Formats: sequence, C-alpha cells, structure tokens
Amino acid sequence: MNTLSSTTNMTIRIDKDLKKKVDILFKKLGTSTNSAINMFLKQCEREQSLIFTPTLSPKPKKELLEALQEIDDYKNGKVQLPSFDSTEELFNYLDN
Repeated sequence: MNTLSSTTNMTIRIDKDLKKKVDILFKKLGTSTNSAINMFLKQCEREQSLIFTPTLSPKPKKELLEALQEIDDYKNGKVQLPSFDSTEELFNYLDN
C-alpha cells in the first residue's frame, strides 16, 4: 500500500457534469473516481500503451451499411418482401 510520502498530487481540469456522472458511476461500481484513475494509469503503465484504441469515429461495417440500404429500399418500395400466413409457409420458403 502506498504511504502518503510515496504519493503525489495531480491536478486535472474536467467538465463538471462529466465529473458528477463518473463519480456516480464509480460509486455504483464500488470504487472512487480517484481509484479508477489510478487503475487506468497502472494498467497503461503495465501495458506500455493506452488501454483502449482512440479513434476519430467508428466506421460502420460493410454488412451494416448494406442492411441499412436494404431497409431503405424496402421502405421506399424498391424491394418487395414475401409475406407468410403461417410458420410452415415461412419454413418451406427458407428450405427452398
């Protein structure tokens, strides 16, 4: 365990609303914001890198973009989808 003499203070600036939200989150997780920051820094030191991959924005996968386009095509009447009166009809359609 660290003693008072082996620790140092660090001052950071953070948005007030974000601070309130993470204080609540970490309390629910059974820790404090101070302890969470220490855990983050220790893990970074252990891994010798950031423990997450920073990105500008996530790029949707090709499959997701295609599925979204299919939904738009259906909504705009460009594609007709089959309908079924029973699960038996559906399973017969899927088997063929």
